[in-house]
Formats: sequence, C-alpha cells, structure tokens
Amino acid sequence: MEKLIKDFIVLPLAIKVFRGDQEAFKVSKVNNVYFDKLDAVITQLQRDLIHVKHQLITVYHIDVKYLGNEKDVFKYTCKKNNEPRIVVFTSAELKEMTGETMKRYLYGDRASNFEHKERGWI
Repeated sequence: MEKLIKDFIVLPLAIKVFRGDQEAFKVSKVNNVYFDKLDAVITQLQRDLIHVKHQLITVYHIDVKYLGNEKDVFKYTCKKNNEPRIVVFTSAELKEMTGETMKRYLYGDRASNFEHKERGWI
C-alpha cells in the first residue's frame, strides 16, 4: 500500500519530466529518434497511474491529496475511512524517487517495447 501511495505521487512527476523532455527535443534536428521512445514511456506511465489510482480508490479506499509545500517539504494527506495521515517528502526525496522511476521506465523492469513511427524531419 505504501508503494502505491508513492507511485501515485511520483508517476505524475515522471510524466511531467518526460513531457518536458519532449519539448526540449523539439528543437533538436534528430528529435524523431527520441520521440517514439518517449511516447511509449509516457503511455506506459499513464496506464500505470490509472491502475494505481484504481487500486487506491477501489481496493484500499484511500484518498491521496497534495497539501502544498513549505520550505522544501512537500505534504500529502492519505485519508482512509476519514482518518487522515500526513505523508511528507523533501524535494531531494521526490527528485530521487522520480529519477528512479524514470530509470525503471526507460530501461528497467517497467520498460516497454516501442514501435518506430515514420516521422518527417522537422
């Protein structure tokens, strides 16, 4: 259950970083080489996020909400049966967890095969 809560928090961060990478690659002359892999990774992350949300809500009946950040500390509340619990991460912890998640989806156990699409050179 703790892993699901962390995934619920970290998967959207990884998606945001990969989307930012896509934007950065748009100015590259060889961007189409990377887009197919990034598209596949983002799609897999989105699928897994949907699964995590489903598990948290329907199986464990846990509602996770972002409370905000203060002085490099990010707070989330995890509410089960109206009993809230505060989960706290530093920005360094979130950065580390996001990086590990990105590695898993790029070339680790969550990496997926992708199909090369013919894209015109921009």
